[in-house]
Parts: sequence; C-alpha cells; structure tokens
Amino acid sequence: MTFKLIVLFFTSIVISSCLGQTESKKTSISGKLFSSAGKTVYLNKIDHFDYLNDKFTIDSTNVSENGEFRFDGQNLDSQLVSLTTEKFKPYTYQIFSAAPQTYYFGNCEKFFTSIPTFYVTDEESIDINWHETQSIDSISSPNNSGLAQIQLREFYLNSKIIDASNLNYDNKQDFEENWEQMLIEKDFDLKKVNFENIKLEKSFDNYLYTEIYLGHLNQFLNWFEEHFPGDVKTSIQNPKLENFYSNIFSEYKRHKWNSKSLEYYKFTERYVNHYMNIQTKSFEHYYKPSDKKRKLAAKVLDGKNKERYLTLVERQLKTVL
Repeated sequence: MTFKLIVLFFTSIVISSCLGQTESKKTSISGKLFSSAGKTVYLNKIDHFDYLNDKFTIDSTNVSENGEFRFDGQNLDSQLVSLTTEKFKPYTYQIFSAAPQTYYFGNCEKFFTSIPTFYVTDEESIDINWHETQSIDSISSPNNSGLAQIQLREFYLNSKIIDASNLNYDNKQDFEENWEQMLIEKDFDLKKVNFENIKLEKSFDNYLYTEIYLGHLNQFLNWFEEHFPGDVKTSIQNPKLENFYSNIFSEYKRHKWNSKSLEYYKFTERYVNHYMNIQTKSFEHYYKPSDKKRKLAAKVLDGKNKERYLTLVERQLKTVL
C-alpha cells in the first residue's frame, strides 16, 4: 500500500468517526409458514405518526413449497414491523387515515396479534414458526431467536386482563380510588420490563414500558372523561383549581417514550387536544387539523416528536385540502 493510500485510508476512518457514522446492524427474519395458501410474505413497517404514508412495505419474498421464507440483511433497528401474506395497509393506518378522531378508543391488542408483529432492536436474526389462521395467528421460535417477540405478543394477548387490583372501568366509582387501583395494576404489568434498559429510548424494554405505562394512562382517561365530565370541564376552565385531571398530562414530558409505541401516539394526540381544550375552555376528544392546531402543537411539543407530529398535521391539512 502506497503512502498516499495509507493517508486516505486513515483519513476516511477519522472522518467517519467524527461524523458519528457507524454501519447499521442488519437483521434477518426467517421462518416456516403453516396453514396458508399464501405464496408471498410481505415485511411491513409500522409508524403510527406516519400513517398517511403509503410506502409501508419494506420487502417481499416468496414462500417455498415446504412453507419456508426468508428476509436477509434488513435494516430494521428500532423498527416496529409486521408480516403478512397479503399486501394491505397496517391496521392503524387503515383506521386513522379514515377516522383520525377515533385515536383514543380502547386498547386494540388485535392490531398486534392477528399477524406476527415485532419490535426489532439489535437482533441479528429472528426465526419463527408461523401458524396462520382466520383470526389470531400463532407464532413460536424454535431456536429462541425470537423470544423477545414472543414476550411482546404474550403481553398484547393478555393486556386486557386485570391481575393484581380491583380496577373497575365498567362502572362509575370514586376516581381517586380507581386511580390507586390503576397504579397497582400498572406496576404489576411493569414487572415484565427490565428497568435498566428503559433509559435507552429505542430499546425493546422502553418500547414495552411505553406501551404499558401510557396504555394505562390512556385507558384511565377514557373512563374518567366518560364518567366525570363535570370534573373534566372544571379542570379545563380552571387547571390550577382542579388539577387531578390536568396533572395526568404532566406525565407526557417526564420520560423519553419510545416513538414507535401506539400508546405514545395516542397520548401525544391527547396531549395536544388537551391544550386545545384549555384554549377553547370546552372539551373535545379530537380537533380536526388546522393552522391553529399546528401552531399550538409547535408550542407545547418539543424535540423529535414535535417534528413527527407537525409533519403529520401538515400532511393531514394537504389531504383535507
């Protein structure tokens, strides 16, 4: 190697280091598909803040005669993805693009269990056995490479079960007592999470933490707003006088939530609409996209999520126009 080549080689290393450029980790997803006539498997990206984007299919691959399929060398770091045997929009894309005002509706665990859905971090490979059905597909990981994804799936399948408290969302009762019961249930569910990893915004544990923590807050707010409209109204008109309801929204900025979480998208929309309510001094679950809403979101949000949400509102405005 000549002197000039040596200089160029080391210069490129220094420049790459200074720019923080690192080679993206690639992930392979493979498996065996059972009980399906499908001949193609689609790998789809799910980003709830980008549900108007039609370019959600990352790749597709053929299924062999014995049901095997494989995606090699995919850049999936910190991505929520799904596998399908038909090409169709992710479920949240279908619903939110047609009816964005329904964002706050209850926990939709079937979005993530009816088809294989993974939150991928640093896995080199994920291998599954996939049993396709007409309702809830089942998956297993014969070589344990997909254990985290099995854990995620089990969480969604059991997310509506009340295990450790007397939490009651079916009837009206003392809201402070029900809040305490919600906290007990939330803490029980959070036992699934490794708290050492939740400071890493894009980690698997922070994704699960975000889904659990904000999922409980969203569900409680649905119940509270239905059964205590008077308290909600008072809190909106006089936030300092009646702060129980308003204090729940302070949770939004207390942690670096995982941006791929559906519950984070829902809580972000809820957070912006809450400040719209305070501005108008009346309660609405949802405000249609407008320049007024865009300006308020720019004021109350910050960081990368501000950029994500404002981009969404701008696309919504273009769609409406």
